[in-house]
Amino acid sequence: MSGNDTLTRGPDMYAYRCAQCRTTSPDVVTKAELHAARQRHRDDFHGGHIPDGEQVLEPAGMRFADLPREQKIATVVVALILLVGGIVRFG
Repeated sequence: MSGNDTLTRGPDMYAYRCAQCRTTSPDVVTKAELHAARQRHRDDFHGGHIPDGEQVLEPAGMRFADLPREQKIATVVVALILLVGGIVRFG
């Protein structure tokens, strides 16, 4: 699997991939659903054992560059206000 697998799923979605069976579970929203799907597959097809090469496909983390421009500006303004406030109070 390549690092681009998260691009084909919705945001904040997880999936379980078994390399031996060459199958990927349907997308799930929570890690609890992901662990249940993984355990179900292990029990049904691998006797409860962990198959070699299994993967958990997680959504990519949010980066500052991914934020909308307005939110970046607001973040920088708040950071500057906090910095100036800290310098005035403690400096």
